Amino acid sequence: MIAISHLTKSYHMGLIEVPVLKGIDLSIKSGEFVAIMGPSGSGKSTLLNVLGILDYYDGGEYVLNGTLIKPLSETDATRLRSQYIGFVFQSFNLLPFKNAIDNVALPLYYRKVPRKQREKRAAILLERMGLVDRMHHLPTELSGGQRQRVAIARALINEPSLILADEPTGNLDSETSEDVMNLFSQINREGKTLLVITHDENIAERTHRVIHLQDGRIKDQSPLG
Repeated sequence: MIAISHLTKSYHMGLIEVPVLKGIDLSIKSGEFVAIMGPSGSGKSTLLNVLGILDYYDGGEYVLNGTLIKPLSETDATRLRSQYIGFVFQSFNLLPFKNAIDNVALPLYYRKVPRKQREKRAAILLERMGLVDRMHHLPTELSGGQRQRVAIARALINEPSLILADEPTGNLDSETSEDVMNLFSQINREGKTLLVITHDENIAERTHRVIHLQDGRIKDQSPLG
């Protein structure tokens, strides 16, 4: 599913080059459930952005599902993201002026799927998330856990093979976090590959493998289970 070798990434602050990823070697098999942990500034979010084709790397190689990911036009990058990847964020990233069903259906709108078809697919996913009575509510009318379930449904709408989640339980209480992780475990059992960034050991323990980053490098990898 994912194979990266000698991956490097730096950012420029004026004339200063700041290295963030310093030669990452990593392989993630299809169907794995992996957590990435590390202190602030360790490169977690940068790595996730590269894996999600939201940012480009400087050196090394990134292969996703047999496709070498290299600098692409925004159109091609968007197409690959739509084809392979679903995203879940700590801050949910829902459009505040659209209700739950429209938020979930949004990726299909960009693929020009007819309205009735995308609403039907979104409704099925929201029902699965236990939100059948919240489909027409705005994000401000939903709890944090409900908003995250809407975000998870949106991540699934294109039927991606890979889900990338950046601190998906960071704004949730412990009980709601457990509900979200139960959903992720169920999604993983159905064959999806999941990669979760988290600072919470309890969340990491729910995954198959934990990768620790430090100073832009992989410090260690701990199999769990």
